[in-house]
Amino acid sequence: MRLLKVIAKTGCDDVILTLSETEELNFGDIAKLMKYRPTATRALKELTKAGLLERKVMEDRTVKYRLTEKGKAISKIVKKLREVEATFE
Repeated sequence: MRLLKVIAKTGCDDVILTLSETEELNFGDIAKLMKYRPTATRALKELTKAGLLERKVMEDRTVKYRLTEKGKAISKIVKKLREVEATFE
């Protein structure tokens, strides 16, 4: 899967940036930030499939997500893109 296509999908950049600022978050917290649960579900699935996120199911059945090393590297690029984007607005 092409990395740019994944990052360009709705919500994926938001998830990457949010997780770059925190160690890990559970699905519920990410869904609240996204305000639309199906968008969060799709974004998390795509990012995990692309190897940018690690998914961990806890004993109490909560699901936590964190950036992989690849995801951390991509988060720096996404931050820079946001900075550049802001100069054009």
